[in-house]
Amino acid sequence: MTLSAQMASDAATFLDTDDFGESVTYTPAGGEASSISAVVEKEDAFQEAYVRGEGFATAVLHVKVSDVDSPQHGDTFTISGKTWELDPLRGVIEEDAAMLQIAIRRRETG
Repeated sequence: MTLSAQMASDAATFLDTDDFGESVTYTPAGGEASSISAVVEKEDAFQEAYVRGEGFATAVLHVKVSDVDSPQHGDTFTISGKTWELDPLRGVIEEDAAMLQIAIRRRETG
């Protein structure tokens, strides 16, 4: 088995909803929604916004490159009924042949 094939196999196992993955609805900016599998890594940080009393919950998504080809500003991800957006400050954190790590955020008021 080639390294590329092994990475694809590992990604499929990692993202399986019976293992670590969750079902996420991905909607590219100006595109059609599709269901993908992702590992959602919620972060503890609550980033302050410019307006008092508001901030952002942040998370990192681990997805297959083939599911989210070119993430860009305006892309959204619906997880457990809540809509998150691509974090415009952090975007793609890491990329390899099979997987992307994408920073996302969701506005929260407190």
